[in-house]
Amino acid sequence: MSADVTSTVRLAIRTLPENFDRSRIGVVLETIEQELYESGVYASASADSFTVEITVRTDQLLDTAKVLNELELV
Repeated sequence: MSADVTSTVRLAIRTLPENFDRSRIGVVLETIEQELYESGVYASASADSFTVEITVRTDQLLDTAKVLNELELV
């Protein structure tokens, strides 16, 4: 599998847990990226008005899911 293949995980902002301040989406994105990075996942997170998008290498998708589950995002 090529390392250039990526996957995108999309999360609805309205469904973020209460411990994530929806009014400070920049902090939410930084927190997600930092938690993923500390677990060895290199990701970029962005957001629009409705959705958080997390782009990761497809070969790191399982690790991403584990971290997002620990953060109670999935």
